[in-house]
Amino acid sequence: MLHGTPRVSLTTCSRYDLKEVQDALRRTLEPLGGMSAFVKPGDRVLLKPNLLAAHSPEKAVTTHPVFVEAVARLVKEAGGRVWIGDSPAGTIHGIRRFWRISGLLEVAERVGADLLSFESGPYFEVQKNGRRYFFPQILREADVILNLPKFKTHNLVLFTGAVKNMYGTLPGLQKRDFHRVAPHPARFSEIILDVFEITAPTLSLMDAVVGMEGNGPAAGQARPVELLLASTDAVALDTVASFLMGFQPEKIPTLNEARKRGLGSAKIEDISVLGPPLESLRIPDFKLPSNKIMSTIPESILKWAGKFLWSRPVADPAKCTGCGICVANCPVNAMKLVNRVAVIDYKTCINCLCCDEVCPENAMKIEQSWLAARL
Repeated sequence: MLHGTPRVSLTTCSRYDLKEVQDALRRTLEPLGGMSAFVKPGDRVLLKPNLLAAHSPEKAVTTHPVFVEAVARLVKEAGGRVWIGDSPAGTIHGIRRFWRISGLLEVAERVGADLLSFESGPYFEVQKNGRRYFFPQILREADVILNLPKFKTHNLVLFTGAVKNMYGTLPGLQKRDFHRVAPHPARFSEIILDVFEITAPTLSLMDAVVGMEGNGPAAGQARPVELLLASTDAVALDTVASFLMGFQPEKIPTLNEARKRGLGSAKIEDISVLGPPLESLRIPDFKLPSNKIMSTIPESILKWAGKFLWSRPVADPAKCTGCGICVANCPVNAMKLVNRVAVIDYKTCINCLCCDEVCPENAMKIEQSWLAARL
């Protein structure tokens, strides 16, 4: 159980200019004691961005390289050694390609940071709530973990932020396999919270200069938000960020699971917000996931009403290139290529939307039943 009132610091930042972002980060961190409150000279500091897939920065799928560089420079000023690491979704063939396309390769070269592959091992095992997890030894070797999520929606769990970002510390195909064993948002959130509790980031810094609305985390639309957020309490940070999007935070599956575990509150009134008034920053027309209603319906009801109430992915033939990445990464082997277009067997599909996350062309769209669309 957390003690004391959680604090979330917010600052406006209008564009990805290195000096502007760095100055805004200083202002964001000042009420929390500055970077030196978290990083001491000689510390090995792991930066964990959101490197979901190999997309260029302007698509707002990944944490922007200018934001990562600004954080890295503040860490260096505090005397820390910078590591940057993540495990993207799906099967990884050449992590260097992800670093290059996302802009992180150039960042590492400019600031003298080490880019670390979570896929190369060695690993350590943790058993929690009856499940086995394997993590890169890097997490234990780091003195400080700075969590750098992106301000985005998420088709399955509605919102992806600081808590969900730590799921990317799982290397290999574990992420895909856990989707298979826990396809419902509530069950999947239990796994996300396991990972979050095990990894326990020191500080979360959210890139919300440009976020993603609509059907995130990969197929939504970039949306200027012009904010930076910071907190030692990732649950509080996600509560504030999801509130700004227009969600009721207590209905976000990951935040609801965090509340059950006593890890924080999903109520805005329980949080001390340091910065401009929240109501002045809330985005009235922010587009939420098109299947948002499905994440809030209990699993038992979905099974009962499955013939009438459904939401599922389908490949757009105009966008699908037949690359086969979605087929290779489907956790239940429910996909195949027909005439170079991905086709889904919906009797096997568990609606985990992994295909949507890994598609490099954003070719997956959401198809809904009449009842789901009406709701």
